[in-house]
Amino acid sequence: MTFLLFFACSKSEPQSYEYWSKLVNEKYQEINLLVQSVPCTDIEAFQITKMGASYYLVHPSIKTQFDKLQTELQQLEKERGKAASREGILSDSYMLPNPPVRKVCDQGKPKLIYVQNLSIDEINAELPVRYKEIQEFYQDIPCTDPNEWTSYFLRTGCCMEGVAIHKTIRSEEMVAKIELYNRLMEAKMHLEKVHCEGGCPNMAKPVQCKDGKPIVELYKS
Repeated sequence: MTFLLFFACSKSEPQSYEYWSKLVNEKYQEINLLVQSVPCTDIEAFQITKMGASYYLVHPSIKTQFDKLQTELQQLEKERGKAASREGILSDSYMLPNPPVRKVCDQGKPKLIYVQNLSIDEINAELPVRYKEIQEFYQDIPCTDPNEWTSYFLRTGCCMEGVAIHKTIRSEEMVAKIELYNRLMEAKMHLEKVHCEGGCPNMAKPVQCKDGKPIVELYKS
């Protein structure tokens, strides 16, 4: 109720982009404090929850409160966007997807481990496991209509490999797996100082069904 009253008063006259940005940052801090408030003894009790470009470990005991804060944050970000439009501020804050690799309990707190936290040995150990997951993800889903599938790019080094994603079956889950694999491969290439010359295929043909499997063929434009 307090937030709604405050929100209504704030909308009585247009506020600045800086004003709304400050409130957005404060709401993020409030969310971070909330998710860290539950002691971690069993990491499996925490669910990885995506909010915008960020990921959080949410315990069931705070799920209702987390959802409430998330709604409030979305309202504040909407107002910040309106203020940005009024003031002619262009947002260039797009971030590449960076899904977590795993979740752990660290000194009694829930913690997400990301690609940037891994050593090259850990990355090399993760890559074949994640690749196998992607290759087998749709092995029980036959391809009978290519229009039910779309293509995605999987980084295999300097070049890409085409991967098919079903448009309605576990699509977001598959995309997250591919994005994680791509971040792992990019980190490996960075740490090993790999230099790419280019010349790789950069376009995908429409998905085809061959022997019941979705096939993505790449070509150079």
